[in-house]
Amino acid sequence: MNEPEVYSFVTEENTKLKANLHRAHTTRKNVTIIYLHGGGMLYGVRDDLPEVYINKFLHAGYDFLALDYPLAPESKLDQILSSVFDILTFYIKNADSTFTLKDNQYVLFGRSAGAYLAFMLCNALINNNILLPTALISLYGYTKLNEIEFNTPSKHYNKLAKVPEDSIKKIIADGPVTYGPMDSRLALYIKARQDGTWINYLCSPEDPAKYSLTNETLRSFPPTILAASTLDPDVPFRMSKSLLKFIPDSHLITIYKEVHDFDRDLNDESGRLTYDEIIEWLDDRI
Repeated sequence: MNEPEVYSFVTEENTKLKANLHRAHTTRKNVTIIYLHGGGMLYGVRDDLPEVYINKFLHAGYDFLALDYPLAPESKLDQILSSVFDILTFYIKNADSTFTLKDNQYVLFGRSAGAYLAFMLCNALINNNILLPTALISLYGYTKLNEIEFNTPSKHYNKLAKVPEDSIKKIIADGPVTYGPMDSRLALYIKARQDGTWINYLCSPEDPAKYSLTNETLRSFPPTILAASTLDPDVPFRMSKSLLKFIPDSHLITIYKEVHDFDRDLNDESGRLTYDEIIEWLDDRI
């Protein structure tokens, strides 16, 4: 895979973001996969998707655009949401002039917290009468922050060594962070899940219900493909099953494993088979 083209963007709140564009070179569909990474909105980087999966999209004719967004707690959820909205609407308006793409047709793709942001973006686009994505791809995503599992101590993460409070103070920066590698910020997420304070990092003191989508809202969403593990320790499988129920044209790929990001292990064929099925599903709708 060739090195991506890197674009810079400044939001209305003066947050500097970057985007990596990988261009398809054969059998072009003139549709862009717009990708938002996971990490609980506390850590993560735009270029975290393994190259093998990006190549699958490129070989199928899809361009691939991976976006930065500001991370919490340095930025609160309002700012995170407004930043991804700004950069997405910039793409929609400038796909040809800035990115030299023939069409602004796109698919929103998110993993975990990135999928949450994709769902929230879709709702904002509907409310503002802006071009919707042709489809959504959600890998182990969710649409509600007021879930009990997100607001109480996690049994799974409390099996790990306790993260000391002092180490967290060293992680949190004085200004916005838009690129948060796992090795430098994962402890922040583990600590938040151990203490049951994850959502507080994102939107406290506001009610997390403000940042949660209703089931009725989901009925107006575009075609959506979902994938999740039955025994996911981070995001309960029932959340993806609920999305399948309420989004009219939706399909769920079920992974029978006790793991969250099942596509991280490249030696496990679950990831490869899932991306193959996603692309086949997309091709039927493009």
